Amino acid sequence: MLLSIITPCFNAEKHITDCLLSVRRACQGIDYEHIVVDGGSADGTIEILKKQNDITWFSEKDNGMYDALNKGIALSRGLVVGHLNSDEQYNRKGLLEALSKMRTENSDGVLGPTVMLNGQLEFLQLLKQVIVPRLQDVYWHMPIQSCSFLYKRVLWEHIPYDTKYRLVADHVWFRSQMESGIKLTVVPKPIGIFTWHPNSLSNTKGKTNPEDALPDINKKSFKLKLAKHYYRLRKWLAGGYKKEPISFEYFKDNQLQCITIQSPVLKVRPQVQK
Repeated sequence: MLLSIITPCFNAEKHITDCLLSVRRACQGIDYEHIVVDGGSADGTIEILKKQNDITWFSEKDNGMYDALNKGIALSRGLVVGHLNSDEQYNRKGLLEALSKMRTENSDGVLGPTVMLNGQLEFLQLLKQVIVPRLQDVYWHMPIQSCSFLYKRVLWEHIPYDTKYRLVADHVWFRSQMESGIKLTVVPKPIGIFTWHPNSLSNTKGKTNPEDALPDINKKSFKLKLAKHYYRLRKWLAGGYKKEPISFEYFKDNQLQCITIQSPVLKVRPQVQK
């Protein structure tokens, strides 16, 4: 088994079918498994899952997304893990390139750009992650998107996700991996498709988020400010702020969409978030 994709979900009937179709499309021709861990949905999610014959799924109460993620990875058989939420999708070309890069460079993990859509599944922006972060970079921000990051399962075996966090466990986990010396590489094509909608856990606008992935870090230190500027310089030199045409595919209302954006937005415009 090459790739295990883990999808935690809860009351996800609006997005889960497109997610399932995306994985099926992106992974066509490769050795993979898709494990869906449902938290006890009360909408139509379970009925949708029951109709699938190419996934592994179960439904039970859990302690949040990262508890579900730990359960799914524990059941997985793949050497490589992908965390894809029920409102996210994969871009086939980016996913295949990422897997190829992991094999040829023998890296522990691979990251890439992320296409971000709004609640109506319209293009919002390109999060152009084009450089490998340094350890200092994880002390001032989360430098990856989980849907655009694949990693070796052995990393999770050494450090599982800390379930006391509801929102920032991925940042805490990634920080621990960076401090342990994880070897990363990057691909230029978008890997993941992220949907930014009002019910997304990542949408904290107008909400109070008491969780802090970096409680021990002096965020105002000169060293950290310097790290920010150096990160942005490296990203600029790598073309991370340059608008270049991108092509990607995703599912909308069960239909495959093949999109090319000639000059993609590289910064979220709040007025179009809906």
